[in-house]
Amino acid sequence: MNYLYKLLIVTISLCTSCSISSPSDYNPEQPAEGDDGSAITGTGDIINCLFIENNTTYIDIDEEDTITSISDLKVEDVFTSTTFGKENYRDELPLLISTSITDFELNTALPSFFETPSYVGAFGTSAAESWSTNSNWFLIDPSTKEYNYNEEQAIKISGEITEDITLYANKQYLLIGQVFVQEGKTITIEAGTIIFGSGRTGDAEPGVLIINRGAKINAKGTAENPIVFTSTKAIGQRDRGDWGGLVLLGRSPNNKGEDVTIEGIDATGGNGQYGGNDPHDNSGILQYVRIEYAGIALSPGNEINTLTLGSIGDNTQIDHIITSFAGDDAYEWFGGNVNLHHLVAYNTLDDDFDTDAGYSGNVQYVYVLRNELAADISGSKCFESTTSKNAGASPITSCVFSNVTAVGTLYLAEGSDMYDPQFQNGIKASNFSSITVTNSIIIGCPIGTQNY
Repeated sequence: MNYLYKLLIVTISLCTSCSISSPSDYNPEQPAEGDDGSAITGTGDIINCLFIENNTTYIDIDEEDTITSISDLKVEDVFTSTTFGKENYRDELPLLISTSITDFELNTALPSFFETPSYVGAFGTSAAESWSTNSNWFLIDPSTKEYNYNEEQAIKISGEITEDITLYANKQYLLIGQVFVQEGKTITIEAGTIIFGSGRTGDAEPGVLIINRGAKINAKGTAENPIVFTSTKAIGQRDRGDWGGLVLLGRSPNNKGEDVTIEGIDATGGNGQYGGNDPHDNSGILQYVRIEYAGIALSPGNEINTLTLGSIGDNTQIDHIITSFAGDDAYEWFGGNVNLHHLVAYNTLDDDFDTDAGYSGNVQYVYVLRNELAADISGSKCFESTTSKNAGASPITSCVFSNVTAVGTLYLAEGSDMYDPQFQNGIKASNFSSITVTNSIIIGCPIGTQNY
């Protein structure tokens, strides 16, 4: 199998022809088996990326070839601050000392959606390149944010929404159980509105807002007045999985079928289904939104993610989204080709970005900040990407991510072994995925990138 791996580490270009070694303490996850029992791997491309202070910087190309010990480059050699992401320094950003510190050759051969990159990683030094990080929206750690939830005053929303509805910033709202916006209807959310989600108690489903196929969400927050989905609990009591999450469903292609029920949703009568043949489908707008303390793993392989996108088409607009304290994945795509930009995943339990079932969209400007003591028992990654266990599945997952900064557990643990070993990968591509990550920085992960 031919793998394309172009990496620029400092001034060293690496590919599969480099010298290979297998350290004795290296025990990578083994490739999955396809329906015919054969091993199935990914063919992800990592193009012009910088890997810093990963655990001996492993780059796994397949089960036989491993490049290791790429560079002794340290965080303090590259960034203006060496405390970004650590306790009491959440607002500091990983800014390069100089965009030319590594004589870095940017990859500009990108699809038309992308802005032509002028720097590597998520952030540059100008005001525009720091993308609203000095605004009310950019609050990645909301643990001390007071929302003053009032059970008596909150307007309860449950069941099916069968007419256009508007949520206003001067009121509070509570999602109770699974809330479905029906086909042909639009939920409009004013800038500055706060929506709370109910928890999972007994047999009661957690609060989840589901935008069905043919329905729309019009949630246009602003940098100073973001829209917030969050927990009902008080400061000090909030935790991952306090409520369900936000689910958008559309009619763009995927490789599972045209009428697939999204995972984590118990639905009947056409609710909760995604799939179709319209790549230009429009599910609405999500801009300047924070989604906090959401995401629940109901059972293995059956989870509600913080933001789930099932077959979302490229006429949907999604940008400036922050997920914090996700109880499962922060973002997960099931097919579709929606394009997104300016995304943050903070303190996620499982995967930060999970691309499945033929997702073929583009994503630019991404910041991932892990918690060194948080990982899922299934094994957590900054990026996990799969297509299908069926070799002929179409479309394949072929998304492109540019300008990512992903900060892993080893950096946050400051050189100690006090981190959750269930977190492993910066990037993992498997099951025939062909994800591309480019112009990006991966910091402090036990395994930098892995095609399995």
